[in-house]
Amino acid sequence: MCGLFGRLGAPLAPERTGAVLAALAGRGPDDHGLWHEPRVDGLTLLHTRLAIQDLSPLGHQPMISGDGRLLIVFNGEIYNQHDLRRSLKGLGSSFRSSSDTEVLLEGYRHWGDDLWRRLNGIFALALWELPTRTLTLARDACGVKPLLWQRRPDGSVAFGSELSAFEAAGLAGRDRLCREGLRSYALWGAVAAPHTLLEGVEVFPAGRWARWHDGRWSDGAICPDSDGDGERPLAALLAEAVARQSIGDRPVGVFLSGGLDSGLLAALLARQQPGRVRSLAIGFRDLPGAVDEAAAAAATAAHLGLDHTEVRIGPSELQGSLGPFLDAIDQPSIDGFNGFLVAHAARAAGMVVAFSGLGADELFAGYPHMAWPDERRRIACRRIPASGLPPWRKAALLNERQRRCGGGGPARLELGGYLQDTLLRDADAVTMAQGLELRVPFLDPHVQAHALARPLAELLAEGSKTPLRQLAAGLLPAAVLQAPKRGFNLPLAPWLLSDPRFAPAPLLARLAPLGIPPGAVLRSWLLMRATPRRWAPYWRWWLLDAWCRGPSRTAAATAAARASGLGSRTAGGPA
Repeated sequence: MCGLFGRLGAPLAPERTGAVLAALAGRGPDDHGLWHEPRVDGLTLLHTRLAIQDLSPLGHQPMISGDGRLLIVFNGEIYNQHDLRRSLKGLGSSFRSSSDTEVLLEGYRHWGDDLWRRLNGIFALALWELPTRTLTLARDACGVKPLLWQRRPDGSVAFGSELSAFEAAGLAGRDRLCREGLRSYALWGAVAAPHTLLEGVEVFPAGRWARWHDGRWSDGAICPDSDGDGERPLAALLAEAVARQSIGDRPVGVFLSGGLDSGLLAALLARQQPGRVRSLAIGFRDLPGAVDEAAAAAATAAHLGLDHTEVRIGPSELQGSLGPFLDAIDQPSIDGFNGFLVAHAARAAGMVVAFSGLGADELFAGYPHMAWPDERRRIACRRIPASGLPPWRKAALLNERQRRCGGGGPARLELGGYLQDTLLRDADAVTMAQGLELRVPFLDPHVQAHALARPLAELLAEGSKTPLRQLAAGLLPAAVLQAPKRGFNLPLAPWLLSDPRFAPAPLLARLAPLGIPPGAVLRSWLLMRATPRRWAPYWRWWLLDAWCRGPSRTAAATAAARASGLGSRTAGGPA
């Protein structure tokens, strides 16, 4: 996993280069690189690397093809790279490295746009064809890896992994916010694609490629090969996904929540891997009202013989984590703090690659509302409290999300909405900020094709996620399979109500110029006081305000120090 940034059609000021690399440093602590064309309308590519496949310097990026015609920066993992490598060798390709990045270069050289459907993996990339001066951007079908872009009136384009890189490049700022992004944040507690909070910067669409040549854009869809998977046994498909996603030169661990999804992944991984698989779970201490599944996770780990670590979070850890979380999140979201705590604990325990159960609830009907009639779901969403949005605006945003997700029932709406806009975006931000790679086997295209071919009644035949429960029978402790879903919930209300820094009065004046009604902020505060478990609406406004005020002084100082060091180490491109 890595961080990338590029600009085509206008120069990137030299003094900005170090700042952009510093903004992406958390995503790639192992290496960094630069390609720069000297012409005024040329291309600049920046890259920071977290080495997973081929830890040697041969995996350095930007990477140029053996024939000198193609150049790439890439963030992600290609899980079927060994299969593709064998096919390409049969076509005459030779390889210098064991990196999947080189497989992408050779694959595009032989197959062109037919490469995209062949890929099983998660990716965001930019590919430059030097002879024809053609730029291609591409992103995986689920949007697991982030890619943002900015197309400017002067015809130039910039693209990158994080909003912070656009800020560091001087191309966007928190003094110019996107109104549509703010409206969707007010409703969802996270910004819905294609918007971001920075005016002019958009989310590059998941499952698409786009090509710039001679000042014009063309684009197309990326549809991974999955023919026939709807009828193949789920047990085989999921086991294959776990095996594929165990690729790399770093050992794979598991975020063990204590529930069905992560437990099933751990069981399959333990069957396949030599030695004991590492797992990690988070619990709470001295936080009344907290809900965790640490005891269930420990039972699962003991049952499977995992090398298990349990980390307990208390008030002091919450206090100490808030600043680093705000620096890591890149864009505010009400769901990210939980994930940050887990990722921080995992990295501190020495994990570099970890499996997560993300995607199982969306694919296998794990949310109760997925069984509701469509109209009931829509009415419930319109009644989200204290958003400050009129009903007609909520309805417009709901319709926009449905159009983007392409319809097709609750699973596709969850996959293209909440999962992409909130869960995957947050998970990527908080893990990559700490140099930790997250893998999501349930989102393997073959597993997805199987799940999406199942009628809802089949998924719910014996309760939520029936196929997964049937598959886990005999693999996990009976108590885990029979336990109701409890989740991992922080009791933030006591903290938000008692700490003066969270008081509502300062927010009213600072958020009003953004169009956030003071009444909406006060209502969310009163709702939290009356019903402590409903802390999320107020947390949403506090996070927005904290983000608008910018990174912490500590983070800014760290970034400046990194910029100084990184800027001196970058390598030049062609003369």
